[in-house]
Amino acid sequence: MNMNKATAWTLRIGIVIGLVLIAAGLAISDDNDLLYWGLLILISSPLFAVVVTFIGLVTEKDWFWAGIAGLVMAIVVSGAVIAMI
Repeated sequence: MNMNKATAWTLRIGIVIGLVLIAAGLAISDDNDLLYWGLLILISSPLFAVVVTFIGLVTEKDWFWAGIAGLVMAIVVSGAVIAMI
């Protein structure tokens, strides 16, 4: 599969799953967990897309852009860890 298509599908799947969970959480007003999981998936979908892109770049042996993707992942993950502290 093309790397661009894999990245696009990752984003699409994340958006659809996140929106379905949010809609289900709104329909079931007693269950806030679905809302939180939906938001978490929507927020983390771009990170999953970067991971898919990183894997694609490593398999293509495009080391420069793989390094850039790795740097983006490191920045996002370190920001999330710092936010948890």
